[in-house]
Amino acid sequence: MERTMRRQLSRTCWFACLLSAAVATLAVAGAAHLAAQSGGDDTPPAMPRYDADGALQLPDDYLRWTFVGASLGLSYNDEPPQRESFNHTLMEPTAYDHFVRTGEFREGTMLVLLVRSTEADAMPARHGRFAADVLAVELAVKDKERVEAGWAYYDFRGGANLMTTAQPQPVGNRCYACHIDHAARDNVFLQFYPLLADAAGVTVD
Repeated sequence: MERTMRRQLSRTCWFACLLSAAVATLAVAGAAHLAAQSGGDDTPPAMPRYDADGALQLPDDYLRWTFVGASLGLSYNDEPPQRESFNHTLMEPTAYDHFVRTGEFREGTMLVLLVRSTEADAMPARHGRFAADVLAVELAVKDKERVEAGWAYYDFRGGANLMTTAQPQPVGNRCYACHIDHAARDNVFLQFYPLLADAAGVTVD
């Protein structure tokens, strides 16, 4: 009798352990599914930072942002550039994740444009050119609380003259007008960033 009760108790404990393991597995799977639907981890959105004078602070990690596009010799001016440059555009990662999920640039979105010189004489290259030194660092920031137009543009210069803070360019200058008149989506030249558009499943007209 006692042996039979022990066997029944052992089976009951084994079943309870198995049931607990199954419940735990389902809980983990459910949490992973919810995390995937909500966009992954719980990383808070990175936002622009300003100093006491209202100047934008150059983010320390901007070189580690998400690459979204490149161009060669692209210029928005009527006159051709004096020298050809490579332009690399990076996007702050949490803003990138938001855009890929929603197709919208959220408040606080930051994109950095790195204007680089070009070089050709480096072995083993036989043809073509590659990006070299950074000539200019420019940021576009969506911040309606500070700029009525929605976006502000900052020039941090580059090279030995790279600045850690910059004031926004005057509203109404040619840069603002060009973005308003020609940007494919929300003041952003998405037509030049097919990698970003494809990642978000967005069609550029």
